[in-house]
Amino acid sequence: MGHYFALALVLFSIGPTAPDRLTTDGLGKGRPAWSRDGKRLTFSRHEAGGTHIWQYVMDVGKPSSAHRVTKRAVPDYDATFSPDGKGLVLVVVTQSGTQGNLDIATVPSEGGEPKVILGDSLSSPPHLSHQEWPSYSPDGKRVAFSSTHEGNQEIYTAASDGSDVVRITQSLGTDAHPCWTPDGLWLLFATDRWGGLELAKARPDGTGLVRLTTSRGLDDYPAVSPDGTRVAFVSHRDGNFEIHVCRIDGSEVVNVSKHPRGDTMPTWTPDGKGVTFVSERDGGSDLYTLLIAP
Repeated sequence: MGHYFALALVLFSIGPTAPDRLTTDGLGKGRPAWSRDGKRLTFSRHEAGGTHIWQYVMDVGKPSSAHRVTKRAVPDYDATFSPDGKGLVLVVVTQSGTQGNLDIATVPSEGGEPKVILGDSLSSPPHLSHQEWPSYSPDGKRVAFSSTHEGNQEIYTAASDGSDVVRITQSLGTDAHPCWTPDGLWLLFATDRWGGLELAKARPDGTGLVRLTTSRGLDDYPAVSPDGTRVAFVSHRDGNFEIHVCRIDGSEVVNVSKHPRGDTMPTWTPDGKGVTFVSERDGGSDLYTLLIAP
């Protein structure tokens, strides 16, 4: 594997390389996320004509190993692994139909019954709200997520059992898709507080808000590299939704995927040498990994 990456990086320095296709069924995919050891990948997949969406875990390099992590009849999706790889935190629909509550639950990564940790208890009295895009902090002690339980969609963190909820953002607009820096000192997210969606960061206590990007297009779905130096994100500043990479301060933005079919929802490979994302470049919707030059 080391020789493969070394050769690929040499080729990338000469010219763009084709991404490695990880799935081939063409069914709608969502939010790929790696286990920290790089051996497994989790993602959501639309089935039954796109009317159902469920979470899967796959051994890398073995698409046939993909298995559902729950046996629920209603959707679950947008999972990420716990740092030890033994669990997932994911979104579950707790009422049928698109107007149901979206709650956050945990489940063993090998499969089982999800346990809701963030849902009705967030508001008093309980009311319809959407909790989305959860991810564990690097030490596994907290979960970042977005929620509408106080009205606007804001960024929050909570202890891994759902207690000690802390509101991070204060905006009249939308704040979404939070991700942690590897040192746990910052949360990056997308926000429309300055107009169109841009990337920003804040401390886990809500202080230190910093704007990272300024573009004519929408910037969304930030993902920080394992070494904390770069950010992969989606932008249509060049006309199509494609994967871009910038420095952690928002500078030196580069369009790395450059494909007219559209690419989205990037995540870094655990070794930091590539970005995995969802693309329709081969007709259906599948997962790809593109090696990124240092």
